[in-house]
Amino acid sequence: MATNVYSKGENQWSIFVSNISYDTNEQELHSFFEKACGHVKVARIIYDNHTRRSRGFGFIEFDDLSAYEMALTLNGNSLNGRKLKICHNKLKPTPPPGSSTKSTTVTVAPEPANVNLTNARKTHVVHCRKSNYDVYIGRPSIWGNPFKIGRDGDKSERLRKYREWIMTQPELLERAKRELRGRTIACWCKPEACHGDILAEIIDTN
Repeated sequence: MATNVYSKGENQWSIFVSNISYDTNEQELHSFFEKACGHVKVARIIYDNHTRRSRGFGFIEFDDLSAYEMALTLNGNSLNGRKLKICHNKLKPTPPPGSSTKSTTVTVAPEPANVNLTNARKTHVVHCRKSNYDVYIGRPSIWGNPFKIGRDGDKSERLRKYREWIMTQPELLERAKRELRGRTIACWCKPEACHGDILAEIIDTN
């Protein structure tokens, strides 16, 4: 079973932080983790491209493993009146549609030749705080659902829109088949219905 601790040789020591107060800026976020853990390399909040308002989530990168591990223990701690939700960020973040941040790249391993999907392990979706997993697929990773509750309808409507949208993203789906197929993927929704279920269904299909 994969664990949620990984070496710097594979990825940066990075955490995903959500439920950030909309009034919190990047300097405050940086100071919060620098004071609690130290060794903060980057603190970034994701902003809406159109309104320039915070979308309430972001990520922190550390240059020290012990600081990264300490940061994971801060889940539920308050900053500016909001209890932060923290989990590790397996992939370097890429903003969903309508968001902005600096671009990042991820090295993609080649897909093994002649994969037998009949015998291959199915992609499994779990909660990012309740289970071990391989890849985080919530915001702000490239796998996150760009449709938000309220603005884009209720959960069922968001999932319907996601299914329609992801089917118009052939390059993203091909990448998902290379990177996610047969792995354990995680977000915040499970055991409720999740866009990860749709993603897993599509990439597990021949």
